[in-house]
This record gives sequence, structure tokens and C-alpha cells, in this order.
Amino acid sequence: MQIQRTIQTLDTPHLVIDLPASFAHQRVEVLVMTIDEAEPKLTKKRRIPPAHFAGQVKELGDVMSSVSAADWGQVE
Repeated sequence: MQIQRTIQTLDTPHLVIDLPASFAHQRVEVLVMTIDEAEPKLTKKRRIPPAHFAGQVKELGDVMSSVSAADWGQVE
């Protein structure tokens, strides 16, 4: 499967799309949708734990081996 994605701003009710030569003599599906809002920004705010949690956690051994590999989705 090949995909050709393009975002166009239309001034008329007509749209012409130039496709790669590899699309010739193939069945294609054409979807046309309006974009009602601006594309969301992919900025993800990093979460920070409260300062009073600092130094409160103590690791008491191997936490990975405390659960079987099957519970992690791995085959033993």
C-alpha cells in the first residue's frame, strides 16, 4: 500500500491532485475531509512529582524478578 497525503487550501470547488507514476493502473481510495481546526501541537508537558516525594522511595531488591515473565508479556 502506498499513501499520498496532501493538505490543500481550496479557492474553488475543484481539486486536482498529481500522483506518482506508481499509482497508474491501480485502484485507489480517495477521502476528502475538511479540517475544522488547526492541527494540534505535539508538545507534551513533562510531569514533575511533588518535591515532598524526593527521597521517599527505597528499592529493596530486584523489582523485575518479583513478578513472573508471563505477567510482563514475555515467554519464559
